[in-house]
Amino acid sequence: MTQSLTPALEDYLEVIYHLSEENGRAKISDIAIRMNIAKPSVTQAITALKNEGMVYQERYGPVFLTAKGEKKAREVWHRHQVIHRFLEEILQVNPVTADRDACLMEHSISAETFSRMEKWLQLQEEAPEKNRPVEKALMPLSELLPGQKARLVRIVGKESWLRQRLLEMGLVPGVKLELERVAPLGDPIEILLKGFHLSLRREEASMLLVKVLER
Repeated sequence: MTQSLTPALEDYLEVIYHLSEENGRAKISDIAIRMNIAKPSVTQAITALKNEGMVYQERYGPVFLTAKGEKKAREVWHRHQVIHRFLEEILQVNPVTADRDACLMEHSISAETFSRMEKWLQLQEEAPEKNRPVEKALMPLSELLPGQKARLVRIVGKESWLRQRLLEMGLVPGVKLELERVAPLGDPIEILLKGFHLSLRREEASMLLVKVLER
């Protein structure tokens, strides 16, 4: 057993985690496609993760995270989310660049630096609205019209558990989405996100500030 996983194996855990959230399982072929890597390489990495007790797989079957593997995957994904938010919201880095840099930094950032980033973002969340910079041309996702496309800029609200749930659903700053339809009574709201259909409560949609994209 090694004391820590390599950045490459952490990337595999993240992909398995996301595929499991989306499809309920992670097949070798899907992992290979998502990571743009040959299947033999994926098989080799899965063997290494098995040896670390991070995943399990029956012969030729899909890959599943163990409790240990899921905990580690969530840790890596959380680091990614915090770094991405800090780069985009505080440093005003382009969302695409912020995501790419977060992928690199999530593996090597020190515990001290990450803790300070996380604390700074928490302070921004707790700051009075009047002290926050004015964000122009932003509106809650709940106010979009069916067919409108937008880019998610930030998540507001103090409910950390709900914020985390939205992030785990793939609603991270910079992602593009489209409002498909709103239920007759206004709840739920259905959106298209990365080719997947997702239903949100109006309360959740109101926490997502978006910028409408030109058609």
